[in-house]
Amino acid sequence: MAARSMAPGAALLRASRLFSVPPPLVKPIGDLSTTVTAVSNTATLPHPIHMTITTPQSSQNQGDWGLKRSLPLRSTTKSSTPLIRVEAMDTFEHITEYASAADHTLSLEKWQEMGIPITVPQNRKTNNRTVQRGNGKSVFEDDIDATHHTQPTTKGGVELQDVKWKFEGPWLAGMTDGEFSDYISKEIRRRRIPFQKYLKAECAKEMSKKQRMDNAETGVEEATPEVQANDISDEQFREYVLDLRQDRTQLFLKIRAFLDMPPSPAPQIDVESLLFLGKDGPTSTSPYAETGPPSTHPSAGLYYSRSNAKLFNHPKFGPQKFQPPVEARVIKPQSALGSFGSLLGVGGFVADIPAGDYGFKVKAANVPAGIIQEPLTGGIANIEPDKIGGSKTYIQPQSATIDTKGRVVLKVSSAEEQAVYVKLGKTDQLKIPEPVKKISPGGATKFLDFGGRVAGKRPSTGPSRYGL
Repeated sequence: MAARSMAPGAALLRASRLFSVPPPLVKPIGDLSTTVTAVSNTATLPHPIHMTITTPQSSQNQGDWGLKRSLPLRSTTKSSTPLIRVEAMDTFEHITEYASAADHTLSLEKWQEMGIPITVPQNRKTNNRTVQRGNGKSVFEDDIDATHHTQPTTKGGVELQDVKWKFEGPWLAGMTDGEFSDYISKEIRRRRIPFQKYLKAECAKEMSKKQRMDNAETGVEEATPEVQANDISDEQFREYVLDLRQDRTQLFLKIRAFLDMPPSPAPQIDVESLLFLGKDGPTSTSPYAETGPPSTHPSAGLYYSRSNAKLFNHPKFGPQKFQPPVEARVIKPQSALGSFGSLLGVGGFVADIPAGDYGFKVKAANVPAGIIQEPLTGGIANIEPDKIGGSKTYIQPQSATIDTKGRVVLKVSSAEEQAVYVKLGKTDQLKIPEPVKKISPGGATKFLDFGGRVAGKRPSTGPSRYGL
């Protein structure tokens, strides 16, 4: 079969990199605050908004990036990372505005090297002494990684459509008063007639369901025809609307299903309101009910594995219990009053110090009895200006989530001391506690094995060893 002919102009546009560049995304805005905050125009954005363009070394030496015009060699050949983002293809001055895209591209490479899985937000509250070391549910599970369910059903009064991550309507809990007013005036008012048609169809379904239940109670075996929306009179529709206004739970579910809106956080109902209402409202099973759905795919294209359940095979010690720790930089120490916690820089991302992890405790008075306090990590309490390269510490990445604004929320924990010594190749300096002899009441000598108890960590149940 002969190949399909293509016009010369179409072939040129198809092979052109100029026309393959997608339009940029909307620049993310910061959090709304009444206090004065420092904002930099050159700061790295939470997520990329332009596509990264690279070129081979031979083309880079000639300034050829596949664009409309060649780029200057003075600014593009001195960089060790030939990665750019085009901010304007052709300005009024007939130039191409571009900038380096190494920040987001290298951060992506570092993330994939660390192998941090992306999980859904965990809607559970923990106290200050709980360390979240376990990973949550992966965003690639079949019941979550979906944009539409072909057969929507109801389970426990909750629509299973809630578990999807993409919705057409906005998340009302994350809207300001002005955004909500604009949404009502521009989107809701013009959809009044389609909503009435939707309610008529729902009314027909309810009447058909009631007929089937009446036939089952009376013993009628003949199948009755389904009630259509055109068969409903104005009086029947008016009574159905009045019944919905009396049952706000069902009315809210109908509105959400019609507008395809994400679930909202569960309201805090006290005991008196619960006794007065007689029943609590439906609680959504969606992991995005408390934080809102993400603006893109929940993985954001960072990592595509469901978990980090894998073993690190050391060439000398064999399979290890822990993954190799990652060196993090202390970019912000804790405030003197303790109102602001320290921040760590991990592979181009900022992470908070986990609450309850005694490896990062600043004051020994906060450590409960029975927990050995390890030496404080440098830079956590105070700035160390004399240290070359800044204060650093080893951490263990656990998991990460993507919030509704596309920002990465990274969870880390303090690294195990044995894993740090194995990574640095200083296992000969690792101090292993000697077993202590104890005379039992029966006269037999027993050994007490502390199981490699490490300062600041929970004592393990097995013997002290480097690997498993």
